[in-house]
Amino acid sequence: MSELSHPTQVENDETLVQPKSRSLYRSVPFQIAVACGVSFTAPGMWDALGGLGAGGAAEPYAVSAANAILYALFAVVCVAAGAINNRIGLKWGLAIGAIGYPLYGAGLYTNNINATTWFLIFGSALCGVSAGFFWSAEAAIIIGYPSPKDRGFYLAVWQTAKASGPIVGGAINLGLNANRDQAGSVGSATYIVFIVIMCLGLPIALCLSPAEKVWRKDGTRVIMQKEASWGAEFAAVAQLLTTKRYLLLLPAFFISYFYNGFMSTWLTSYFTVRSRAFSSFFTNFAGIISSFIIGYLLDRQSINIKTRARSAFLVIVAVLTGTWIAALVLQSNFYGQNPKPVYDWFTVGFNGPYAIVFFWQFAGQAFQQFLYWIVGQYATNMGNLSRGVGILRGVEALGQTVAWAMQSQGNANHFISIGLNFGILILSIWPTWIVLNGLDRNHEGDDADGKAAVKAVGTERRFSGEEDSTKGRGY
Repeated sequence: MSELSHPTQVENDETLVQPKSRSLYRSVPFQIAVACGVSFTAPGMWDALGGLGAGGAAEPYAVSAANAILYALFAVVCVAAGAINNRIGLKWGLAIGAIGYPLYGAGLYTNNINATTWFLIFGSALCGVSAGFFWSAEAAIIIGYPSPKDRGFYLAVWQTAKASGPIVGGAINLGLNANRDQAGSVGSATYIVFIVIMCLGLPIALCLSPAEKVWRKDGTRVIMQKEASWGAEFAAVAQLLTTKRYLLLLPAFFISYFYNGFMSTWLTSYFTVRSRAFSSFFTNFAGIISSFIIGYLLDRQSINIKTRARSAFLVIVAVLTGTWIAALVLQSNFYGQNPKPVYDWFTVGFNGPYAIVFFWQFAGQAFQQFLYWIVGQYATNMGNLSRGVGILRGVEALGQTVAWAMQSQGNANHFISIGLNFGILILSIWPTWIVLNGLDRNHEGDDADGKAAVKAVGTERRFSGEEDSTKGRGY
């Protein structure tokens, strides 16, 4: 069956026709700015709270349990949200995604002032559902709206906006908690500021333009393709998930953000409140730096695409390997001390444990950006991309569910967390390398006249004999 006869709904068939109006409001940079604005206000502030260690609480265990619930729901919803957002539109998926974050902040606030655990769990659950829609929609916007050759740059801009939330939030944390030189919880005023900022995400999300109205400076158009029915959309997600490429990438998806749960416990266990506030401010610069380094490398057209991908992946793995070896050594020292060490900022012993936190964030953000880029290189249209990033974020959230659940017990063995992070990372190298070997110039070819965007539908089928399993499905 040919692509033209396949019963999917292509919302923008005429890829060569430019919109009559080329207003700034419909431009790619404006759409990226909208997505970045929501990222700053919602997950950015969420990350700022996480940067305090256990959401700023004195004990990490209740918050870790709440985050485990959040990510469990996130994992399920995000995979489905890729299909749902195709039907309702990315604008509304982004708007739904912005709703849950203020409720999560409110749950942390009530837990901080009177240990109201039930509302913390409730807010975390709603945030998990909401976040599934958010990440599926936003990642599709950031990867799908720009031209393929600009993806690395715009991914770095997005990561910067996401990191700017914790940087601003961290500055707030630092200003409000600079005199708290002991372990414990942060002041309640910190949460009020964050909740107010989180509430701005919804009105910003409503400024997004539909994909078919967006214009690119190189003359190409955004192709928004959806299946003919809800059932067909979910079937397309299932079929994409079971292709060889996605099965090979599952270990990398799972481990890419797994470190975050242990990093939160590490900060809460071994750092004072103000040193955690310093971390929530300064550590995010690591993600910004690594995002632009990786983005610059991945967009270098003078270097073969396969070489770029392999080089970026090897650097990420090398840095992460170093952090886990260093963490193992330090953790051995910590377990030998009674009472356990608690480091204030820039005091003796602070630099080593904090350097690990910095490089966890440096390599972790680069790893996430790299995986988004890989998914984008193999996507053939916005519908396919929305499903793909939903799978990526869903499996990643599954990993975080396990990571946070491991930290929800007071007697959690930190060596097990370190071993799992390091072990799964090593196991992910070979299958990811196989996927990188499938990259070629056709995944980033010159599509200035829009024709390559149509021809790309056949590109997805060339990988490792997947032609028969996906024939006639639009990917």
